[in-house]
Amino acid sequence: LETMNVNEMAIAAHDKAEKDFETYHTIDLDRQKVKIVKRSRVNNDLVVELDLGTERITLLQPGDREKKSLATSNSPAHLQIQSSLHTVNGKAEVLDIKTLEQDETGQTWLKQQLTITNLGSGVSCTTTRFFRPYDKTAPHLVVDQPMADAK
Repeated sequence: LETMNVNEMAIAAHDKAEKDFETYHTIDLDRQKVKIVKRSRVNNDLVVELDLGTERITLLQPGDREKKSLATSNSPAHLQIQSSLHTVNGKAEVLDIKTLEQDETGQTWLKQQLTITNLGSGVSCTTTRFFRPYDKTAPHLVVDQPMADAK
């Protein structure tokens, strides 16, 4: 966020939300497409659907700002999404690389390398995060069951 000249108060609020609330990513990847559902305090039910190898252009609010996204994958354990978009503080390029990796104990983790470049200033920042598997149904995928008739 600093790369894109976002003010310090907004960055602090974003950081607090990420630390205080769980984040769930559901990623469905096959040979032709990817669907990502992000459930967090910051991205509440954000859904991204892309056809692999095909650039997608979407319009963001406010102001119908163009966002270009291209997803590629070289294995079932790898996903790369390249995006470019106009923000309120200039144009940005985002490179999001997700890989499944195992540690020395055999635990599987999702590693995310996120690189954001402010094209106006040339400033770039890479953040690496690790997500652990969630053994239950993620809250955004829970389907409410109808209640039995009360008598």
